[in-house]
Amino acid sequence: MKLTRRSALRMAIIGAASTLFGTSALAASNQIVKLSKIKVGGTYPFQLSNGAPALLFRTKTGVFAYQTICTHQGGVTQYFATRQLIVCPVHNASFNPFKKGAVVSGPATNPLPIVKVTIKGEWVILA
Repeated sequence: MKLTRRSALRMAIIGAASTLFGTSALAASNQIVKLSKIKVGGTYPFQLSNGAPALLFRTKTGVFAYQTICTHQGGVTQYFATRQLIVCPVHNASFNPFKKGAVVSGPATNPLPIVKVTIKGEWVILA
């Protein structure tokens, strides 16, 4: 993903808002969340150490995560559980989180960036 000035500013604003209002966990120490805090089938928003928003998914078989900045023009995406899609409100690009963040509909052409996570003990951590 090419980082533009607009994307960098958006990430900074999101990071500041998340820090101020506590809307997500900050994954600075590699620990994201205790596994017991996320139900199977659930999601958990968190923030990467560079300020980028990310979303963690828990399934019966494990966990996976994506950076949630649209690969088209840097809009912040939202997950719709009923549709099982991550959608960007800027130009309506959608991504399938259960198929490696693949583009379902454009204008985006690249999948969402994967955030490597794993389970260590009782914690979900950055891998």
